[in-house]
Amino acid sequence: MKKDIHPNYVECKVSCACGNTFMTHATVPEIKVGVCSVCHPFYTGKKGRVVSEAGRLEKFNKKYAGMNYGQKETSN
Repeated sequence: MKKDIHPNYVECKVSCACGNTFMTHATVPEIKVGVCSVCHPFYTGKKGRVVSEAGRLEKFNKKYAGMNYGQKETSN
């Protein structure tokens, strides 16, 4: 292997938006994440903010239903 081409592998602090922090190893000293194993609904078994965000696509589709978005209409 070539010398001096690999990044440094250092201890890393991971911070979640829910306030949970833990230490791991990575090539950067700090990582910020939006969801971790403490607050993710898959691990907690509870419905959380991920479920409330899931309705955004349906809300968008309902709001803009029937629009052609600038596409040419095809004649059959």
